[in-house]
Amino acid sequence: MLARHLTTVFVTVASVGLVHAAPSEQELNNSDTFTPYVGYGVFRDDNISRQPDNGVRVSDTWRRTTVGVRIDKPISRQRIIADLSVNDTKYDRFSELDNDGRRLLANWNWVLGNQLSGTAGSSLVENLAPFEDVSATGEPLPSSVRTQRRSFVTGNWRFHPSWRVGAGFNRDNVSYEGIPSARLQLDTTDLTFDYLPRSQNRLGLLLRHGEGRYPNQFGSDNSDYTQNEIKANLKWQLTGKTGLDFLGGWARRTYDVDPNRNFSGPDGRLALNWDATGKTSFTAATWRQLGVRNVRDEQTNGLPAQDDLTSNYSRNTGASLGAVWKATGKITVDATTLTEDRDYNRIDRSDRYRKNIIGVTYLPLRKLNVRLAVYDQELRSNVSSATTYRTKGVQLATRYEF
Repeated sequence: MLARHLTTVFVTVASVGLVHAAPSEQELNNSDTFTPYVGYGVFRDDNISRQPDNGVRVSDTWRRTTVGVRIDKPISRQRIIADLSVNDTKYDRFSELDNDGRRLLANWNWVLGNQLSGTAGSSLVENLAPFEDVSATGEPLPSSVRTQRRSFVTGNWRFHPSWRVGAGFNRDNVSYEGIPSARLQLDTTDLTFDYLPRSQNRLGLLLRHGEGRYPNQFGSDNSDYTQNEIKANLKWQLTGKTGLDFLGGWARRTYDVDPNRNFSGPDGRLALNWDATGKTSFTAATWRQLGVRNVRDEQTNGLPAQDDLTSNYSRNTGASLGAVWKATGKITVDATTLTEDRDYNRIDRSDRYRKNIIGVTYLPLRKLNVRLAVYDQELRSNVSSATTYRTKGVQLATRYEF
């Protein structure tokens, strides 16, 4: 059945691509401003309910259809960027997981004069929550649609060719359908100070204040908190082929109800990018962070990290290594291995998560993208009652831009 689905999606999307392989001159001129697209994917996981090794493993195959439009419109020195899409997901076996999702992103890059610039925008992402999400007690969350909303505004003043100051505010809202206690509102305020040498590098300081509120949690279950951070923000090109990104320093989180959960300590992320050859590149990263989810499900990939229900109760330490090989002008091979230790600060539990992914992206036509990937994912815990599991899967996704 899976083979039949894979063949059907490839032939169907490839046929659409052939029909539109020769766009008109007007279409080419408008392509950078208004780009409709369609996508179709087939996914299979051999342990869909994340059962432990001694449990009953059940596999499932699901298909996702996506329709959307990407907008990139320069207006004088301003720029409007948006990505609006809806998707429909159907499962072969667990039809109760069928869901409709939305992804609405809008961003305005504004410029005022020669010294003032910034961004303003909002996003809405609605999809099925990852199966590995857990609650405050460490128990898996029931299957539920998760809605993530974000509004943000930033401003920078470059008062000197080499110096810049900035400020920003973000409001995130996360909710799970049918789980009222999981609703979270997170307000974050940033102040930044950057030194910008002529080499186009950056050496900066970040001051951040965040307030997390769970409006539907009461009494001893209340998880409201305040977090303050002071961090160095570094982006430096070490050589022509090697770049360094670092955001790290000190973070302190205090809880309104249970001070035993308070945390204060190092918090940061370091990434090293190396363009080994014209066709091969590597990225290595390591982190020790509180309140950031580093392992993201693909449906929300690319969005700012959310302080969701899981990350609020754990401190995550991990490392990853990725490689990209541009085999030909149309074929790209990529691989990523990741491991992360999660220490929960409300319950006596520590987890180790790992995931390996190998993928191939093929561009048979200028506007047609086909990606095939396989993954191996595992979660182990020091708590015998915790849901530990291992699962493997395959994904085939296509996207055609008109």
